[in-house]
Amino acid sequence: MAADLFDVPIALVSLVDKDRQWFKSCIGLGVAETGRDVSFCAHAILSDDVLVVPDAAVDERFATNPVVTGEPHIRFYAGAPL
Repeated sequence: MAADLFDVPIALVSLVDKDRQWFKSCIGLGVAETGRDVSFCAHAILSDDVLVVPDAAVDERFATNPVVTGEPHIRFYAGAPL
């Protein structure tokens, strides 16, 4: 529903613990979890507000992240704690 609503190729619902994030609902990404060290969601859960990253390639928090520099070449991110 989120992928269709926002016309994006990837949409996730993630659970985050101290070491990793699990994708409990996943469209457009072929993995079930990642380490928290590469997790955008780990940043999103630090606030009650929506985290919007217009271009991850130029954002100092994410520019060297392997999911930005390599597959799937993430650029835009929006996330909110549930």
